[in-house]
Amino acid sequence: MMKHSVSKRKDLIILKIEETVFDVRHAQAFGQSIDNVLESKGKKNMVIDFSFVKAIDSCGISSMLLAHRKANQSEGLAIFVSLCQQIKDLLKLSGLDKQLYIFTSLNEVMTLIDTSGKNKKSPKKTPRNKVSSAPANNEECDIELISSPGFNNEEEIIEEPAKIEDKTSQKAIPAKKRGRPKKLLPPPIRNQE
Repeated sequence: MMKHSVSKRKDLIILKIEETVFDVRHAQAFGQSIDNVLESKGKKNMVIDFSFVKAIDSCGISSMLLAHRKANQSEGLAIFVSLCQQIKDLLKLSGLDKQLYIFTSLNEVMTLIDTSGKNKKSPKKTPRNKVSSAPANNEECDIELISSPGFNNEEEIIEEPAKIEDKTSQKAIPAKKRGRPKKLLPPPIRNQE
C-alpha cells in the first residue's frame, strides 16, 4: 500500500505521494491511484507531487511513464512537480526529462494556468503602422542586381590555377582555367599497404 493524498485545485487533480522511497513496492498502488483519478474525477489534467520522495528505482520511473501515457490517452496531462535532484538526474540521464512534464513546484504550475487563462480573453493587436502592405505590382518585388565595377554577368570567369592538397596522396590538383568555377571533388582514397 502506498501512502498518498488526492486533492483538487482549480482544474487540476493533485496526487501527492507521501512516501520517501518510490520503488517496486508502490508501483501497482500508484497505477491504481492514477486509474482512479482519471476515471472518477472526470478531470484530464493531474499534478503528481513528489515533494516527500527522496529516492526512486526503475519501477518508480516506469510508473511515472505509465502515468504520463495514461493521461495522454485520456487527452490530458500528467505534470510532475517537486522532484528531488536525484530523480531529476536519473530522468536527465535516460532522456526522459524531455518527454515528461516536469515543474519545480505546484505554485509554478498554478501560475502558468492563471496566466494562460488571462491571455485567452483578448490577443494583442498589432499597430497598423507596423504592418507593411503588399506591393501593388510585380515591379516593386524585383530584386535589384548589384555588381562590382568592371564585371559583366555575361563575361566568362577566368581564375588563376589553384592548388588543393590531398592529404592522402600529397599531390596537387590544379583547378580548371576556363568557364565558371566548379566544385572540386577530392580524389578517391587509395588503399595504402
